This record gives sequence, C-alpha cells and structure tokens, in this order.
Amino acid sequence: MISTPAMARPLTFAFGDHNEAPFAIVENGQLKGGFALEFGRALASRLGLDAAFRFVPRNRIAAEISTGSVDAYCLAAQPYYPAFAPDRFTQSFFTDHDIVLLSAGLRGPATLETLQGARVGAVLGFLYPTAVEALFSSGKAERIDARNADGNLRKLQGGRLDAVILPLATWRLALSRDEALARVARPDFIPVAARDRVCLVSPASPVTVPEMNLAIQSLASDGTLAVMLRDLGLSTSLQSSQLPLTAPGPARR
Repeated sequence: MISTPAMARPLTFAFGDHNEAPFAIVENGQLKGGFALEFGRALASRLGLDAAFRFVPRNRIAAEISTGSVDAYCLAAQPYYPAFAPDRFTQSFFTDHDIVLLSAGLRGPATLETLQGARVGAVLGFLYPTAVEALFSSGKAERIDARNADGNLRKLQGGRLDAVILPLATWRLALSRDEALARVARPDFIPVAARDRVCLVSPASPVTVPEMNLAIQSLASDGTLAVMLRDLGLSTSLQSSQLPLTAPGPARR
C-alpha cells in the first residue's frame, strides 16, 4: 500500500460509452467490467483508497479533468490530450493497436490502397492517422461513423460496411464471443496505429502523478498487472505487418 493523505472521498475515475470492451464494459451508463474497472480498483487499493467511477462523455473528459470533477482517466493516450503538460500523465501500463478489419468480400492485399471506394466504419469524433484521414478527406473511401466498434461490427455483419477501424483487443474479444464474425471478416488486417495507455491525472487530484506511478509500479512488480492484462485479452501482439505502425495526430480518445 502506498501512503497517501487521509481523505473522506474515494479516488474518482472517468469512463464513457466510447470505451470499448475489454477496455471497459459499460451498460446503461454504468461501468460493469473491463480494464477500467479492475485497474481503477487495484490502483486505488494500492493507494489506500476506495475507487469510484463516473460516466463522462468523450468530449468532456479534458474539461472534467481540468476542473477536478474526476481525478483521473486511465484509458488515456497522451497525444490525444495536447492541452495537458507531460507531467499530468503517468507512466504507460500497456500498449494497444488500432487495425482496419476487412470484409470477407473485399478483394486485394491488406493495405490502405485496397480501401479505395470502400465504406469504412469509424467512431464518431475520432481522428485517425494521417494516411487514413487522407482517404476520407480525398473521397477515396467513405467514412461511416458509429458511436463505437460494436455498432460498426453489426453493420459489417449486415453487409453495410466493407471495413471497420477498431482496437485489435476489441476485435479478438468480439470474435471469441461470436464465431460467426469469422465468416464476415478476413483473417488478415491492416495495422494503423499503436498507442501507450496511461492515466491522465487532474491537478486537483488528492493523489499526485508520482504517487500513482509508484502504485502502477507496485502492480507491475508483483505480477497483478500482467495477470489483469492477460485475463482481459490486452496482452496482444500484431499478426499482420503490411503497414508500419504510425502514431495518430492529436485528438481525444
């Protein structure tokens, strides 16, 4: 347990329905499972505190962190929050990947050139790497937005999309839950982005970034973090490498 000042309230973590499983499982505005829940509870426990979780829309996370309405958002990627100084972010605790999943009916190599003329499922408000955004802005591919990857996968099953951009861990979890998805998507994919996940910590948080880093290191050193990532399917590696991984431009995630 990391020593922290006594406080009456719990440490409050942000989450939203834009967070996909297994990163977060959100039902009716409540956090029911996933990494956000398990990691938040474990992190708070190491700090000697209780954990609380607050639903925050994606476009409000930066504001809620700034005002101290929430203490931390632990599914952050630093490039998506350029308004915050580097010392507001903890060390990384895992890396995840975005991929372009291709419909079984889409012919051609697993490269971005194959997406010309394709209907591509994206998440509303997200900015993707420059090469992907260029396909949309040039009109070479049609961007079709949904609230999250689940909605896009349903469209893919219904034949309304030719490709979907989503986290690799989300795709693997969806495939494990519904084997029928294997018939509508190709086994190969296009890797488009890799990002380190960190906690974005409010300046008003009663726990400092160095204290959170100590707690994260504690979870890593005794194996708790590794087991959590393994059990949630977040210890992932890429199986396709046709496109070099590139960092996305600044955006909120």
